[in-house]
Amino acid sequence: MSHEPLISIVVPTLNQGKFIEQTLASIIGQGWPRLELIVIDGGSTDGTGVVVERYRHAITHYISEPDRGQADAINKGMRLATGDILAWLNSDDMYLPCTLQRVARVLAPVSEPRLVSGGCLALWEGEARAQSWLAPTWDREALKTRALLYQPSTFWTRALWEATGELNADAHYVLDWEWFIRASKHGEFQMLPELLSIYRFHPGHKSSSGSSRRTQEIIELVEREAGAGWSAAFRDVAAQMDTLPASLDRLRRLGLYRARTLVHRDLYRRHGSKVKVALSQLRV
Repeated sequence: MSHEPLISIVVPTLNQGKFIEQTLASIIGQGWPRLELIVIDGGSTDGTGVVVERYRHAITHYISEPDRGQADAINKGMRLATGDILAWLNSDDMYLPCTLQRVARVLAPVSEPRLVSGGCLALWEGEARAQSWLAPTWDREALKTRALLYQPSTFWTRALWEATGELNADAHYVLDWEWFIRASKHGEFQMLPELLSIYRFHPGHKSSSGSSRRTQEIIELVEREAGAGWSAAFRDVAAQMDTLPASLDRLRRLGLYRARTLVHRDLYRRHGSKVKVALSQLRV
């Protein structure tokens, strides 16, 4: 009888037939002896189901039906999950080799409310472009204003999920960030200095689509967690997102980046170092 923990991975998907086969293969290819793979499809019409059927031998649960969005799909999958270690992997991302082995080792004993998060390899589809993003130093206070954790590289114990509760099904863009903030109040977080996943950017990538809804969700989360001063900085930076990033990039290219506090005097006078944080979170 295996003493390895049971790991449950939920894959939420909607019309990602172009990528989901690589996602599933990266999970199954881990070779983890006790794996529970759960695919929750929001009703794809692009052939996703055909791809999933090719892997049905390795999939524990597969549901395809309309849902309220990504958070709702993940919650639905987590209700089916019975694993000691839990995570979700979006259907355009992938795990790097030996990821499950690494996190299982770090999360032991799995009876405790714990979370581990590593770095990821950012990949821009169709471009000769990739970046290694290492996990930052863990800082619970900074999590209130920065999405510190790379979601595809984050895993936690069932004890932490049960203590924290489900994802906020009304959140569309900050569902992971908001849950991590809540979870940080219930368990120990550990940052792993290793790359665990591939985070893919492509034209259909949800976060890359931007939108006013994404901006508003971020501002509301920051205001709730960090207060009015921080949310004011985020609002003022958001109001200048059409021009501010290009202006700062131009100053950097010219070697004049220090002059940013003069060029954008009012913004920096009001918010100081908060400007950099807000820009990093609002910029995709």
